Amino acid sequence: MKYIIALITVVFFLFGCQEKEIKQVVYEGTAKQAILDNMLSRRAIRQYTAQQVSREQLDTIMKSAIFAPSGLNKQPWEIRVLQNPDILKEVNQRFLNFAKGKEFQGSAARYREAGFSIFHDAPTLIVIATDKSNPGAKLDAGIALQNILLSAHAIGLGTCPLGTLVGTMNLPENADILKLLNIPEGYEVTINVALGYPAETPDAPIRYTEKVKIIE
Repeated sequence: MKYIIALITVVFFLFGCQEKEIKQVVYEGTAKQAILDNMLSRRAIRQYTAQQVSREQLDTIMKSAIFAPSGLNKQPWEIRVLQNPDILKEVNQRFLNFAKGKEFQGSAARYREAGFSIFHDAPTLIVIATDKSNPGAKLDAGIALQNILLSAHAIGLGTCPLGTLVGTMNLPENADILKLLNIPEGYEVTINVALGYPAETPDAPIRYTEKVKIIE
């Protein structure tokens, strides 16, 4: 498996006085190995540049999403792609309103910090809602989610699934947001995804191989 390491952009942001170089691996090899490598090299991205995702890129990602398999081909999802700055700001504010006085794990624990963004200042937010009457809908949405993550990574973009935002989106007092997004009655938000150009190259966290058992 051969790689060409190509410096595609250098993004400057403050970590004390350090400058961080952002690199991307450009793959050269067989299509089969490229697919496997894409799955193994994808990471959750929590720092993004301000560059917006193009419509062409979104079309590629959304086509990958809706081609995900689903039980009986019900496709029990509704997907919304948000790039409007005012709507993104409002969604973030709704989370901040919900978060007051609460404690969270992970990056959401920093919500009290000035300028905090629950979607990591990504320029695009994907909202996936599912049919509440379909018992397999959340599983189907998970498969579509993985197609989104992998297709985005394949075209040089970064993503981060956002579970913490789900509860906020489904609150009765935020029903106006779902109405604004034209999410049908009987659907609920299942997962959200931050999407944009990565401004970091995180290492892979530990994987627990002992959780896999082969029974022969």
